This record gives sequence, structure tokens and C-alpha cells, in this order.
Amino acid sequence: MREKFRQFMIGRYGTDGLNQFLSIASIVLLLISLLTRFSLFTWLGLVLLVLCYYRSLSRNISKRTEENYQYYALKDRVDRKFRGLKDQWANRKLYHYYRCPKCRQKLRVPRGRGRIQISCPRCGTQFIKKS
Repeated sequence: MREKFRQFMIGRYGTDGLNQFLSIASIVLLLISLLTRFSLFTWLGLVLLVLCYYRSLSRNISKRTEENYQYYALKDRVDRKFRGLKDQWANRKLYHYYRCPKCRQKLRVPRGRGRIQISCPRCGTQFIKKS
């Protein structure tokens, strides 16, 4: 039986990070649907599960690899965003964080200096804020 499955999977894509995410998300949605009795979660969970199996059994390996690459690019952007927020939260007693009104660059200013003039290193705009 194991050899038959191995023969069946030859030339197929298999599993990757996006498939793992899809399967976990489908399980979570199906559990939520059991708890809430809301059928939308059931259908979304089933759609994600079917998509996961479709990707695993697909023979278009280059397209599935590109999808996985895009998934990891999006995941890295989200991780960087949350890592920045985590660092900002950890330093909240030492620094104020402001955005430049012109270019939206995030600027870090030490606390406890009173009203200070802040100049943006990217665009050179100067503005006054309380630190």
C-alpha cells in the first residue's frame, strides 16, 4: 500500500508552508463552526481543505512553488510589522514614536525632553512635538 501511494505521488507537488497554513486554518474554521453552529465557517473550512488537497495533488509544480513563494513573502511582511510593534511596545517607556507628516516615516524620539523640534532624516521636514 505504501508503495502504491509513493507511485501515485510521483510528479505531484506535495505539501509546503502554504498547505500547512491552509490545513491548520481549515481545522480552526471547522472547530469554530462546531462551537458557533454558523454554517459559513463550515463552508470556508471545507473550501480551504479542498484547496489544500488540490495544491498537494497538483502536477503544476512551478505554479505551486510560485504561490508558496508569495505566501512566504506576505508572511514575512506581516511578521516584520508585528515585530516592529512588539519592539515599539517594549520601548514605550523610553521613547515616543511619531510619523513624519510629509513622508509618513516612523520616527523615534526620547521621552522626557519637553517640546522638541523633530526633523525627518528621509525628507528633511521639521515639526514640533512633545516628547
